[in-house]
Amino acid sequence: MKSRVIFASLILGLGLMTSQADAATTTNTDDSPAATKPASALLVNGSEKQFASYYEQHITKSVRNTNWKNFMSVISLYNQSPAAVLNLSPADRAKFNEAAAQVNTQLVKQNNAEASRWMNQANHTARMINFLWNANQSLSENSDIQ
Repeated sequence: MKSRVIFASLILGLGLMTSQADAATTTNTDDSPAATKPASALLVNGSEKQFASYYEQHITKSVRNTNWKNFMSVISLYNQSPAAVLNLSPADRAKFNEAAAQVNTQLVKQNNAEASRWMNQANHTARMINFLWNANQSLSENSDIQ
């Protein structure tokens, strides 16, 4: 598993270097979650705790449900060890995506700038986690073929 993550990082790094070399003559068509997002666009480095505090203060009724707990457990796991989220089961992944959609819906209802900022960060983080899952799945399928 560790070798797959290292291999994926190596391929990603080589791909980024190649695309940067061609950047002078081509347009950027990379729509991956991290393409143009700084680290501050994700719920990382303690901002997930600030987000949880905001959410718990402003959306109190949703904090008690299991979707909120599922969402925050995956976000916390991602912050502790990004590679650890690769070990989640497909059922847990589906629960996370369902929870992310509900969190997004609750934040949209707030209709203010701060909620919008948190919504963007939550969406970018969820997309990054899903990107890691998809990349890992592709690597698994490719290694099965060989």
